[in-house]
Amino acid sequence: RRACRANRWRLAASALFAGLGALALPWEPEPFQAALAVFANLGACYGFASTLLPGREPLITRYTRFDFGHLPPDCALYTRRLTVLWAALLVAFAAAQAVALAGHWRPSAGLAAEAVLCGAVFLGEHLVRGWRFPHHGRPTLRRTVRAVRLAHTAGDAR
Repeated sequence: RRACRANRWRLAASALFAGLGALALPWEPEPFQAALAVFANLGACYGFASTLLPGREPLITRYTRFDFGHLPPDCALYTRRLTVLWAALLVAFAAAQAVALAGHWRPSAGLAAEAVLCGAVFLGEHLVRGWRFPHHGRPTLRRTVRAVRLAHTAGDAR
């Protein structure tokens, strides 16, 4: 509740932007799906990329800090680069859906490819992290989900 009050203008602007964006969406099912995917991917990309600004903690770095209770120094560059990777991947998916919106292929094919690629990157990163940082213990999906949940429920400590 306190965070909502502190950010009420940002929330109001976001709601206005979302409402105007919804009005701009096409009403046919296929283009609607593609346009919605563009907005969703750009929103998620913003969530990652905005944390890369000076003075901010990269999102994956924050998750790692909540996983271990501190940020292991040898993980700082890795987590920053992983945040960049996810931001780039999401903007690429937004661009692909924009191409689908132009009618070059079916948006559902793009969404299926996106789901497979996101899953592969997410799971593959766990393998890379285990190989690169074996001294930090085996990374598991349960640990990752726990760290993400803790980071997001911790409030506005960013």
